[in-house]
Amino acid sequence: MAGTPWAKFSLPSEGGFACGSSAEFKQTLREIFGPLVERVDAFPSGIHAWLMREVPAEGSLSALLRDLEKRLAPSGALWLVFPKKPFVADFDFPFFWNDVQKAGLAAGLVDNKIAAFSPRLTSIRFVVPLSRRKGRAASS
Repeated sequence: MAGTPWAKFSLPSEGGFACGSSAEFKQTLREIFGPLVERVDAFPSGIHAWLMREVPAEGSLSALLRDLEKRLAPSGALWLVFPKKPFVADFDFPFFWNDVQKAGLAAGLVDNKIAAFSPRLTSIRFVVPLSRRKGRAASS
């Protein structure tokens, strides 16, 4: 599996869901994951093992991350995709990498991996901290 285009994203065998609207996000999502990840306009209700979200240019980062944190399985992965620093103006994107990271940390998640998504988009993976997983699993 290490040679697959999706290996760096630690996609579980059951696949996952991705939400995003830019043409570059949708095209790259198809190229990397093919049918393994379902692109949705809104995430299905429930708890999920793997989610990918293109960060919208409008709205509150903290509200977005709080909502996504509630949807994440205790050992799940949340990937956020957004423009690399040299391309924020091309996407009219108001946030930088450290803004996204701070919002994730404030939502109670930890970042533990970065991966290029496309030539102009980057991604960061957030997970539930180990210290919170056992109690979270019991309440899920």
